Amino acid sequence: MPAASWIATESTAGELLGSYERRLVEKYRFALREIIDHMTFFLHLFRQAHAKLIDIESLAQRKLPQMLPFLNVVREKFVYIAQTTPFFLGYDHLVAYVKMLQQERQYLDPRPQPWNSMRLYDTDYQDHFADKILVFTMLCEELDEKLPVFQASIEAHAAPLKLLTQKREDMLSLLREGHNASKLPTNMKKHKADVKLAYEKSLLKYKEALQASPIKLEKQIQHEIRFFTQHLNSMLAPHWNICRTLKRANAETSRDETLTAHERQLVDDFLEEILRLNDEIGDFCSVAMTKEAFLEQVSAFEKAAANDLFVVCMVSLKLNFCEPLDQPLFGAYCEDLKSRMKELHTLRNSNKFQAAVANCDATRVEVSVCYHKMQQLENNGNLHEETKQETLACLKKDIQTLAAADGLVI
Repeated sequence: MPAASWIATESTAGELLGSYERRLVEKYRFALREIIDHMTFFLHLFRQAHAKLIDIESLAQRKLPQMLPFLNVVREKFVYIAQTTPFFLGYDHLVAYVKMLQQERQYLDPRPQPWNSMRLYDTDYQDHFADKILVFTMLCEELDEKLPVFQASIEAHAAPLKLLTQKREDMLSLLREGHNASKLPTNMKKHKADVKLAYEKSLLKYKEALQASPIKLEKQIQHEIRFFTQHLNSMLAPHWNICRTLKRANAETSRDETLTAHERQLVDDFLEEILRLNDEIGDFCSVAMTKEAFLEQVSAFEKAAANDLFVVCMVSLKLNFCEPLDQPLFGAYCEDLKSRMKELHTLRNSNKFQAAVANCDATRVEVSVCYHKMQQLENNGNLHEETKQETLACLKKDIQTLAAADGLVI
């Protein structure tokens, strides 16, 4: 059989893995005799209890319908336990099996249930039902007794069990490689060229998406906003230098009657505000929204600075302030800034802009996917120098060698 068809399908790989698992268990059956005995005991225990479940359900339907919900849960748990019982004796498989039984055991215990406290007029019937349902009580008692022993046995045989697990993982890894190799293109050179071409096309689409009118307009408005905020910041540079000096000197506003209490508060607010603005130039956008209040603070500060009303230890500081703010120009910049901010907000909420952004995001993801594929081909260049048939033939040989080492001929 050709290597490609031999490994390609998941069903074939699953059958092969199952055969290998059975062979491993058979090969190590003597070393794992105690584990096999425990598994056989649990299988027989559940099979015996499940066989009696039908009779118990029939009895309950006659005079104890309140027991049916419990019995329905028991039936569901028996099905679940049967489905999750491992047939491969790997260490991880058995540890998970014990944990599952410990969790499900609580749902199988009939103690206490309503029938225990009822006094039916038909005492013979009640005693008969109690005898029948005793099988579940015995099942739980057996689990309580045997599970710790089984768990200890698993740990005692951890070495051979982990060896089986490792062998299975090795086979599974080879089968996965074979399944992935079966998807390789036959002409790798052409495939690499196609992937590179797809990357270049996706990159071109992304660049075109960035040139969409709404995207370009947003960048233009943002540039204008930065222009205005930078100019506003430069206009306040003399004020900022003075405020920084005042802060370092720990200066206070004089209580002189030249300033009213309201003006002193405005000065304090300005000192705090302008130092924050210099750290975050973008905050000038908020200043533009409250231009009148900010300019009122500026006027109060300039009055205090011009009259040397800042003191340190009761001594007035000579600031030589002589550069008042051009408030009309500052206000005009603020108005322009407000206009651009409103325009930007309207643009970003428009359907055209959101569609353009979505297109940019989609094309950027496409570029990322194509680039990742191209990098994978570059990183695995040596692997893909072989043809698809050569790769599959090599994997088939490795699988056969691994199986043959444990006596399985493929």
